Amino acid sequence: MEPPSLARKVLKRILLGPSEFPQQCALGLRDPQSEVSVWLHGLGSPRDVTHSHMMACAAPLTIGIGFHGPGEPALGEGARLSLSFREQDERAQCLVKIYLQHSKTLPVGNHELYLFKVLSCRNHCLPKIRLWTRYLYYAHRRWRQTPEVQMTAREVHSMIAFFVCPRPVVLVSVTDGRVSNIFPMNLMGPIGGNYFSFALNSTRPVTSLVERAGRVALSSLPMEYTSLAYELAKNHKREHADWNLLPFSTRLSTRLGLPVPEFSLRVRELQIEATRKMGSHTLFVARIIQDESWADGLQFFTVHGFYQAWRQRTKRSR
Repeated sequence: MEPPSLARKVLKRILLGPSEFPQQCALGLRDPQSEVSVWLHGLGSPRDVTHSHMMACAAPLTIGIGFHGPGEPALGEGARLSLSFREQDERAQCLVKIYLQHSKTLPVGNHELYLFKVLSCRNHCLPKIRLWTRYLYYAHRRWRQTPEVQMTAREVHSMIAFFVCPRPVVLVSVTDGRVSNIFPMNLMGPIGGNYFSFALNSTRPVTSLVERAGRVALSSLPMEYTSLAYELAKNHKREHADWNLLPFSTRLSTRLGLPVPEFSLRVRELQIEATRKMGSHTLFVARIIQDESWADGLQFFTVHGFYQAWRQRTKRSR
């Protein structure tokens, strides 16, 4: 008779398929990424919003999209649209589709940030039976572990879809008087012009620190520093980090004088102009006051394992 652990492994392989992949996979890409394009449907001709959208909140799951000024079409409270995520090649195959409902519009300088409630999604990265067995497996894990942010099944599925598009990971430097911290972040994105938006878990100490400081520096990470980003994730739960214990050297950013890693590929300094409590997360809208490239190389991006499985299956993995 087979040992119980071996039997479980065999059953898991039958139900979930042969691919073993984590929910988060690291990719080394040039910035801006050119693997997946994101298109907004429902306002006439499809609009390319690949580099003007971001996740504004996890619960309720909300996506923000930047538009240029008041000349954009008016959206009523009940307007429904969708985002399609497509491969950036000659086939332009649709990988996922996320259905949206407009909820709010925020003025951002001469731009506007449209906020959309996520209604549902369709994911084509895995065969349907594998997709739903994975969904059930993830639901079981969440039930056993009691996640920090409570999300509905639809929100979880749609967040997975959102991370089919590669998302850059940066290190955030913030200082308020004698209190200073550095931590990784990937819920962010440009929203047009020199404006940028990002979201932080409202219950974490770093969120109130960023609110008080009103300014941050974002440092893009070379791919070889992936493990460092994961290690620094613990700083989300601390208000203050001991910079003397960090395993890397720093230098001061050009405009704000914030300590940033010397190995940074790119450093953007932001002045925060507005904050909004969205639910599980706080949304920050900021103006880019300095944007410098310090080095060239592959940057650390993260994707969901569903997309990595797609890449492997279509022989696109490096």
